[in-house]
Amino acid sequence: MRFSYAIDQEPPRLFTGILVRSAVVLLLLSSGNLAIAEQNNQNQEDHMTQNSKKNPAVTGRIPDSEIPKTNVEWRKRLTPEQFEIARKKGTERAFSGTYWNTKTPGTYRCICCGEPLFRSGEKFESGCGWPSFYAPIDAKKEDTKGNVVAEHEDRSLAGIPGFGVRTEVTCRRCGAHLGHVFNDGPPPTGLRYCINSASIILDPKAQNDGSKEKEDSTKSR
Repeated sequence: MRFSYAIDQEPPRLFTGILVRSAVVLLLLSSGNLAIAEQNNQNQEDHMTQNSKKNPAVTGRIPDSEIPKTNVEWRKRLTPEQFEIARKKGTERAFSGTYWNTKTPGTYRCICCGEPLFRSGEKFESGCGWPSFYAPIDAKKEDTKGNVVAEHEDRSLAGIPGFGVRTEVTCRRCGAHLGHVFNDGPPPTGLRYCINSASIILDPKAQNDGSKEKEDSTKSR
């Protein structure tokens, strides 16, 4: 009977031991993940703080008098990728940009001058690998293209089959290259503003009702 009792009691002990060890492992993993997450958040905050000191447009719309006039000045404010894309009309690789799949509510500003350009409410999943919007921030029913984004004929790839003549879009205020606009977007405009993540910065604190943008637009003109 003693032998039989010992056999019957061993499995519960073994099972309990496994549960305890599993709980300890999960606790350690959770603690490690929490520490990593906190470190990542701190790194992002530090990175934003450093960038804001270098480029004031990171924190909001800058006065006209503070907009650089030369490439030398732009290089000092922008990262190499931002300068290549926003000032030299480059293009980031598809699905590589910061905002191609972002769903965070807020306002997308120009990385060069801080001008509000697009809202998250007009952002949609196009599948192209770049942030896509069906209208600029100041678009209206009678004027779906608004005024903050300027358009230019782009023949840089006209000789390549499948491209032809495209329509480049830039920040009207500072001339930063944003991307291109196509006529294959969703209703109600039928437009697709295909924008480089490096040319914009998301301000999640800005209200979608435009009140903050109106306030910013009156600052130090």
